[in-house]
Amino acid sequence: MANFTRLHEDLNKYAVARNVPVWVGGKKVIADRVVKTACPHNCYDTCGVLAYIKDEKVIKLEGDPDHPITRGHLCVKGYANVQKINSPDRVKYPLIRVGERGEGKFRRATWDEALDYIVDKLKDIRSRYGGEAFSEYCYSGNREHMAKTVSGRFLNLFGASKLVGSFCLLSGAAGSYYSVGDQHTMMPEVWSEKTEMIFLVGRNPSFTNPHIYPFLYKAMERGAKLVVVDPYVTAVASKADLHLQPRPGTDVVLALGMMNYIISHDMHNKEFIAKYTHGFEDLLEEVKTMPVEKAAELTGIEAEKIIQAAQWYATLNTQTECGYGHQRYSNGHQAQRAYACLAAICGHIGKETGNYNYIDQMGFPALPGFMQAGKVMNPEGADIPKTRLINIATFATAIQEAAAQGKPIKGVISYRGGLVSQQPEVAYTLEALKTLDLFVTIEQFMTDDTDWADVVLPGCHYLEQYGLHPSYWHHYLQVLVPVCQPYYEAVPDIEIWAELGRRMGWEEYFPKETTGLDYIKTLIGENCNVDEAVSPKGPLRLPENWCPRVPYADLKFATPSGKIELYSIGMEERGKKFPGDFKAVPYHLEPEESPLSTPELYKKYPLTLISQHPAFRTHSQYYNLPWIREIEGPAKIYISREDAAKAGVKEGDKVRVFNDRGELKGIYAKPSIRVKSGTAELSSGMWVKLGANVNVLSSRSIGGPRDVGAGIMEEYHPLLDGNTTAYFNTLVQIEKM
Repeated sequence: MANFTRLHEDLNKYAVARNVPVWVGGKKVIADRVVKTACPHNCYDTCGVLAYIKDEKVIKLEGDPDHPITRGHLCVKGYANVQKINSPDRVKYPLIRVGERGEGKFRRATWDEALDYIVDKLKDIRSRYGGEAFSEYCYSGNREHMAKTVSGRFLNLFGASKLVGSFCLLSGAAGSYYSVGDQHTMMPEVWSEKTEMIFLVGRNPSFTNPHIYPFLYKAMERGAKLVVVDPYVTAVASKADLHLQPRPGTDVVLALGMMNYIISHDMHNKEFIAKYTHGFEDLLEEVKTMPVEKAAELTGIEAEKIIQAAQWYATLNTQTECGYGHQRYSNGHQAQRAYACLAAICGHIGKETGNYNYIDQMGFPALPGFMQAGKVMNPEGADIPKTRLINIATFATAIQEAAAQGKPIKGVISYRGGLVSQQPEVAYTLEALKTLDLFVTIEQFMTDDTDWADVVLPGCHYLEQYGLHPSYWHHYLQVLVPVCQPYYEAVPDIEIWAELGRRMGWEEYFPKETTGLDYIKTLIGENCNVDEAVSPKGPLRLPENWCPRVPYADLKFATPSGKIELYSIGMEERGKKFPGDFKAVPYHLEPEESPLSTPELYKKYPLTLISQHPAFRTHSQYYNLPWIREIEGPAKIYISREDAAKAGVKEGDKVRVFNDRGELKGIYAKPSIRVKSGTAELSSGMWVKLGANVNVLSSRSIGGPRDVGAGIMEEYHPLLDGNTTAYFNTLVQIEKM
């Protein structure tokens, strides 16, 4: 093949300003240009960013003061991207494995050699096993959507198995969709002005959504109450008027108990229920089974606190802000249904004074049609075969099952996701990887994945490539542009996939000069003026028809009944077609591992292990940076003082954390009031080879509503089938080392 070269553009066209003086490290430097972009690293805020460039190097990052939500402020991770993009430890050029898988031994290769190696392997796999023997593995390391449509074009032309599903939120999205239909969020600039109470569920904004705080405080300064539901004492919980700490996995119980009190004390909104909901009598039968006293017993929350929360919720104009923490169990879909029903029976939907927020449809813009993914993924004139689907929540299981069926998966290209570190039960995942003929990673650093790869390709930082990443919380879009030329031999993701396509013989479908911005305009150009969201312009307020200022204000809902479905007709119908938990009214389903569902296992492993998103990392990203390691320190497990005393563990002791799936050694113990007795917390995302990855211990069980089995499917719909990885269905024990 001819020598592979990166596309080259004059990036000065994206400059907000040129030759700008800026202070860096105590010295005044003249930056060649300043460029607007946005952070796509998978948190609610999607911050507006100003990047300062000198000699094609990023020398400073600041928040964009023109962004209406993030208003010029970045989190620690955002600022640390200066260290990340400039790190001397970046993967600088292609690598080909020379040792055994897992040893992490490689030799340097040219791009042509690496790409030809991959293509030869892919052609061999397809000739021997068929196109479905290949799949990508991709998630939210860079949660940008455009490149995923370009990889999708390659996969479709190849006839590959297609990746579907989620780890973290689709159980809740399904539960929410079955309740209210289309998914929208009301902007904080609206509810902060008028709401009387914020009901914050399963969300730690200090770590994942810090730009909510100015709006939160604005509401509280007016006198609005703050009620937080979280098993863990978070920073925002410490500011709450009322903190409800449920036993992990019992959110449905709490919501039903609150509804029981509200209805039995005639505090529900009868007029709203009669006009705008369906199935109240069916819901009522379930609610009757959960009086406050029983809810208190099952959740571990004092009855008085449940009553206080219910009284405030029913009598005050309430804004319900849901996160994704309660989706990490097998019952996350029912938990979200329960919270939607709670909002509905009190009439807190469709109003400026209080609405119901789970996720905005811009979190998955292809589903409602805002992003017309088919235009890129299914090029005109191409013969695209129908192929099997692989659910990402059961990826390793699917590899094993496919082999057992005689239709193996033999090749995987992994990018924008840590396959080894983020899949549950790490040992099981590694056994699955050993069965592959080809495992390729596109990476910025030598991670857990790269150690097991046959080929490592140097991937670009988000600042070095185009991207489309609408927020799933607010309604502003800043298109990501390359602020500088890629460092070393790194190549943008879309160019890697396009060049692989050309080398497969599909030159007509991967034009050499097509840029990421061209693809973005194809995807969303019919629905907004893309140029207005591209530096030096932006951010752009997304159109009202896609992101209404006050969602559900017309009180018409995209459900089978056209109303809020307390009894879900949609779930009932889907349950006739597929196995799973499609019960039409929300009810409590005990997690697959818990004190009640597995009492014998609980005797052996008496702690439920939950894992927060850490403040200074995005899943497995950032911990290798000096700034972050200095701030975060070594891995720590938080346990109650009562449980610590039982185990003979004191502050700073090193402990072993273990269950039947694996063990972690040398974790620092933190006896604390942050968790209740019976619960332990170890933050997610640490690399396996650094010795503290929580997924060494986590369960491979999944959340509903659909039971996806081993994860090999012919049909799937994210909002009808949902499903997540039930990471928190995990019991462990600790002992002092």
